[in-house]
Amino acid sequence: MSSCNGIKRKIEIIFPESTTITSQELYDSAENSYSNGSPWTIGSFQTDLETPLAGYGLAMKEEEIIGFIGYRHFLGEAEITNFGVRKEYQQQGIATDLMFACLAYLKEQGMRQLFLEVRSSNQAARLLYQKIGLVKVDIRKNYYHNPIEDAIVMQYME
Repeated sequence: MSSCNGIKRKIEIIFPESTTITSQELYDSAENSYSNGSPWTIGSFQTDLETPLAGYGLAMKEEEIIGFIGYRHFLGEAEITNFGVRKEYQQQGIATDLMFACLAYLKEQGMRQLFLEVRSSNQAARLLYQKIGLVKVDIRKNYYHNPIEDAIVMQYME
């Protein structure tokens, strides 16, 4: 159990086998996490779940997925592919807990460096990533669509 601002919440963070998560569950969580809806389709999530070096961490409240973080890792390098917390659970420290848990899990798997992209306008996420220890290393022009926007590439190194 963790607490934030004096409010107790029973949140469990797990890293299950990909076969126990469905693409529909991930899509529904993403659809509810982003202001413009899910940037990934159900098919995109399904493809990711079938990728051997990909996985997901889940923030669970009882049986409900309230947050998720997708990653790929290979030979000591990892990439965060997708990350979100359902709107009704945002601003409660769940994203921070999920990110720290994912870093710890990936370190156990041998990760030495991690990369991710974040919308240049997403100040809340950028501040979270900086708090965790990621630094800006590059900009990808017009990387995102709906709306078109640059991506800030961030890196974490052991």
